[in-house]
Amino acid sequence: MNFTLDPILPIDLILAAALTLAIFTALIYARIGAQLSPSKKYALIALRVLGIVLVVLILLQPSRIELIAPLTTSHVTLIAVDNSRSMAQRDVPQGARIDAARAALADAALLRPDGTAAQDDLRLFKFGANAAPFTNGSQLDAADATTHIHTSITDLLASLRPNEAARAIFLFSDGHDFEAVNPAKTGFLARGRDVPIFAIATGKQGQVRDVAARITSYQPYTYVKQKTRITASLRLIGCELETIEVELFRDGVAVQKRRVEAGDNAEMPIEFEVTEPVVGQYEYELRVRPLDREVDRENNVALTYLNVIDQQIQVLFLEGSPYWDSTFFQRSLMRNEKMNVDAVFSYGEGKTRVIRKKAGEAEFKLPALPQEWRHYDVVILGRDVDRILGSDGIKQLDDYARNQGGTVIFSRGAAFGKMKDQGELEPVIWGHSPAEHARMTPAREGQALAPFRALAEQQAKEDRLPDLIAVHPITEKKTLAATLAVARTGTAGEAVPAMIHRRFGDGQVLSVGVDGLWRWAFNSHVDGANTFFDRFWDQMILWLMAGRDFVPAQKFSLRASTANIPLGEKIHFRAIVRENPGAPREVPLVISQNGAEVGRTTLTAADQLPDKLAAEFLPAQLGRYEATAQLPGGTKAGVRFFVYEENPERTEVALDLTYLKRLCDASEGRIVRPEELTSLLANLKSTETSSAPATRLHTLWDRAPLFWLLGLLFAADWYLRRRWGLS
Repeated sequence: MNFTLDPILPIDLILAAALTLAIFTALIYARIGAQLSPSKKYALIALRVLGIVLVVLILLQPSRIELIAPLTTSHVTLIAVDNSRSMAQRDVPQGARIDAARAALADAALLRPDGTAAQDDLRLFKFGANAAPFTNGSQLDAADATTHIHTSITDLLASLRPNEAARAIFLFSDGHDFEAVNPAKTGFLARGRDVPIFAIATGKQGQVRDVAARITSYQPYTYVKQKTRITASLRLIGCELETIEVELFRDGVAVQKRRVEAGDNAEMPIEFEVTEPVVGQYEYELRVRPLDREVDRENNVALTYLNVIDQQIQVLFLEGSPYWDSTFFQRSLMRNEKMNVDAVFSYGEGKTRVIRKKAGEAEFKLPALPQEWRHYDVVILGRDVDRILGSDGIKQLDDYARNQGGTVIFSRGAAFGKMKDQGELEPVIWGHSPAEHARMTPAREGQALAPFRALAEQQAKEDRLPDLIAVHPITEKKTLAATLAVARTGTAGEAVPAMIHRRFGDGQVLSVGVDGLWRWAFNSHVDGANTFFDRFWDQMILWLMAGRDFVPAQKFSLRASTANIPLGEKIHFRAIVRENPGAPREVPLVISQNGAEVGRTTLTAADQLPDKLAAEFLPAQLGRYEATAQLPGGTKAGVRFFVYEENPERTEVALDLTYLKRLCDASEGRIVRPEELTSLLANLKSTETSSAPATRLHTLWDRAPLFWLLGLLFAADWYLRRRWGLS
């Protein structure tokens, strides 16, 4: 045990202050000492001197020195080997990149011949999505589906115990990272722990070749004899100036073939137009002919399913102020074999006329209850329809679209006359000062839709469509409303929105702001039906129906969120009960693959939405699946889907040396060659320093008895001075 002084002030200053106080004490008592006896005088002097001594002692702070032995820090070396699928690429002399990493570890005497760590201070890790320890080199199999280097480095640093320090991290990798974290951030993380990263680049630089096909469109169902487009996207890597051959197979039989020039594109769309004459569910497979030296040929195939139905769409047409547009529209729908139309026209106060496509059906009644509105898939409005519906009917129409998933078309702009829409049903409020002689063209948001593609193709022909009568200005456009088409007046007129679409609760609404679409029904090259006017509205209504949960004329519809789903993601199922009374709240769903059951789940209704049932399923394997709902009464409904794997670890495999360099530089490391490993590790071990012993001071002056004694001395001095008559 050693003692020392730890003065608050410099010792010289403390001693000078003590000497000064002692001199003042001697002078004071020499002056007043004549009033006291010698014994009293020396008693007061002793008390005062002892008090000064104690104060000086406190200022000097005597302390006991305790020696603390330094913590024993174990230094380890972290070895991290990339175990992702890109390390299976065979572009090095040893074969696969993972074999090159094992060979480099063995050549540097870091692995024994049996594959275990050659030194006790080596920590072996393999990493992909995260880092995990391994005990034998044979456990490196290049099987991880992705690479997250930032997370893996974090795991490596977190593996160090409190009494451990890492000399460095030796990273065997090709530099492919799919975590999207800046490598400088990862490097600074290691640098903050004083752990440099030394990367051993594995693999060759250069560009690989690969074509990956993915379906980009999904239509839950289409109609018999309806033209449907199957669209896909081709992702191209290293395919500059190549000719890509793509074939479309229907239920295993080739039906169409396309050739596209890749140019310098990284991604290209491709589409096929198909028509099915018979009801059923058809599998379409898109295959890309493999290229020479292509790294992954499994992703050259994409599947989708086409559900073909022939149920008629139930249409309710309401017109309170008949005009050419509504007359031509109603007659076009009557001719369309996909539609079953109930039309109500008002031609005077309290006078209506009902026209039905199927006159033999039960007597027509205007919907008055929610379940009666649900009978119709589409409600088309002309003008002044409040004459037919009344205020209650307008409210029910709002509920039909908002809560029951209905579709409403405002075919002539503002549909309500004296009774305005009290809700948000109308997606746009049209003005009353139309501009004449307008020409309608697709807007950006409508260019990919079938009716507007047909419009663009028709306008490109020599016998262009006639001008429309007028286009109305917009007074107010509701939020989330999309402009599908615009109209211009004259040759350089400003583009004015002409057709507006908006999602409205569970349903959707479409509003037309142009007059004279009926003019499209006149074409010298087409007699009778199938004019462009007929085709346009046919495609428009079919597109609107594709966005619904209901299948026309069916009480129960089952839909999947997609027909193609990547492995590892959940697929979601929705079932809609068209007639709510007595609807089941739970419906079993059986998932099968290749005819064998692989899972079960249950479509369950929420408390607030008893007619909407939902379920989800996580496929475990690649391949074709079918989900079948067991409906009440023994009937079934099914959907098919395909599970594929999209793994850039097998396509983007070229060595990313730039990433590794930025990572190492930020951590104060560098890229090293395999033959440098032995000497570099030896240098790191030789520069290790041991910590010096630390000391700790335990103060001795801050004790209670000492402060009590000090107070007692000064109190006694004060008391005796007063008792003996001193001031």
